[in-house]
This record gives sequence, structure tokens and C-alpha cells, in this order.
Amino acid sequence: MGTTPEATPDAPPAAASSVISDAEAAALLERSAREGVRTFDITANRINRMRLPNLEYVAKTFALRATSSLSNLLGREASVKFESLDRGKSADLLAALPNPASIAVVRFNPLPEQALLSVDPPLLLALLDGFFGGSGRVSNDPLAAASPAAQRFLGVMLRALAPDFGSAWAPVAPLELEVVKQEHDARFIQIGAPQDTLITVKFIIEFGGASGAFEWLMPESQIAPVREALSADGSSQRAKVQESWAPTLSAALQSAQIETRAVLGHAQISLRELVQLSPGDVISIEAPEQVVLMAEDIPLYLGRFGVSQGHNALRILNGVAT
Repeated sequence: MGTTPEATPDAPPAAASSVISDAEAAALLERSAREGVRTFDITANRINRMRLPNLEYVAKTFALRATSSLSNLLGREASVKFESLDRGKSADLLAALPNPASIAVVRFNPLPEQALLSVDPPLLLALLDGFFGGSGRVSNDPLAAASPAAQRFLGVMLRALAPDFGSAWAPVAPLELEVVKQEHDARFIQIGAPQDTLITVKFIIEFGGASGAFEWLMPESQIAPVREALSADGSSQRAKVQESWAPTLSAALQSAQIETRAVLGHAQISLRELVQLSPGDVISIEAPEQVVLMAEDIPLYLGRFGVSQGHNALRILNGVAT
């Protein structure tokens, strides 16, 4: 009669074992090789701003300067605001552009490669309307953004904003914006390979009752020469002890020469009387009791006109309240 061996209490069940056999491991590897490996880029959707803090600084500086330049161009108040920093694949971003589009292919000399500047077509038409004295009305014609007038205005606008690009980039690197060509069909534009990564710097422009996006699209490889400058935050740099310039500047300001003037009198005549004046005519004026001493048209002191040691002089009475 056989006996059954007793189970050892400390022995783990076979089903609970965490070790797989060689045959099971080989099967898993064979299956992975057959199905292929799918990669996932966890940075594909948004840039970590801490990686390129100075790029955001450049964008905000440009927005501030572009607000003034665009307002001067249109003769009315416009607003340019920094919106976001993003990144994505070239093929996806180009496919997302509207058609017809308002695109300029540009270079940031001396950086390599080309970049894009894109304006929402309805926004471009609103700015065009304002440029010709309108209120910023948006056209209902979807093809109007591709018209020669709209494309010419896009060129005018970019030339007006070009110095702002240079000024914004100046603390990082001396760059100059060059417009290579303009396109209204994104299908004719290719920036890098379809899988290359583009950085998108997005702004929102507001004018009248219209608003829309204005974007830079730059290949990530384009900023490689200035990446170190864009990612620097200054925290690793030790502050240098510098000589205080305050005493020197103060002494120089104390000896600076400024031009002052005092208006002793004025008279008001008509344009007819002005054109009829001839040598010897007299314009009557009344000498004021007090005159204002000014520097660069800024009133400084009240004084009384007189003579001192044979010279015309002005006695200072008190300061002008500001």
C-alpha cells in the first residue's frame, strides 16, 4: 500500500511563482519581434518651458514691441499677446493649416534652415480692412485671403514687424528676419521631413472686433546653435563683483550741459496779419510779471526778468508745481 508524501508548508504554490521558463521567455521575445515596437514621444504635445525659458522671454518681448508697430501701421490700437509654446510633427502641423492660408517662408539669419510665419486668414482680412481705414470688418469670402491685395499687405505687415523680431532676439543672438516667399496653399510648403519636430510659438492678435492667431513654426533643429542660450536661466552663474558706477555717473550728470530758455512774452495774430508783415513793423506784447524757466520744454522754475551786472538775467523765485 503506497503512501502520499505530506506537503511542505513553506513551499509556494506553483501558480504563484514569479519566474518564467526559458521557453516562455523565448515565446514573448518572438511575439514582440513579430509585432514590432511602437514608440511614444512623451514630449510631443507641449514644450517644457523650463527647458527653453529664454524662448518664452523672446516671444513676450516680441509681442510687446509688435503691439506698438502694428498699431502704428494700422493707425489704430491693436494688441499682440503671447499665447503658448508647443511642438509637434511637421506633417501634422502643416496639415492643420487652413486653406487658403496666409503663410510666409522666412529665415532667421544666420540660423540654418527655414521657418514659417502664419496668420489666420480672417485676421489678415480684418487687418487689411483696418489698414485702408475700415473698422476691421472680416470678409465672408473664404478665398479673399489669397487675393493679391491680401498677400501684398501680408508682406507690408511682416516688413513692419521684422525689426521687432531682431530686437526681441538681440539678448539671445543677433538674428535678422528675411522673408523668402509667401504662399496661400500649405500643400506647396515643406519644412524638414514629415516626422521632424516643429516648435510653434503662438500669439493672439486683436484688432477692432476681430482676433486670430499669428504663429512662428520653427524646426527644432534650427535653434540648435542657440539652444544653450535659450535654455540658460542664469542660476548656475556666480554673480561677479563689479565696481559701483553710481559716483562716476552722478559726477558726470552734475557737469552735464543743458539748454534753458525763458519766454518773456507772446502775441497772437491772424495768418493774414502774419503774411502782411514787413521789416519795421511792430508787434505789441505785454511783459509778464513772472516768466517760466524751461529745459527741453519742461517747466522748472518761476522767475522775474531783470538785469544783473549789465547782463539780462532771471531771478529765481520758486519752483513750478508738477
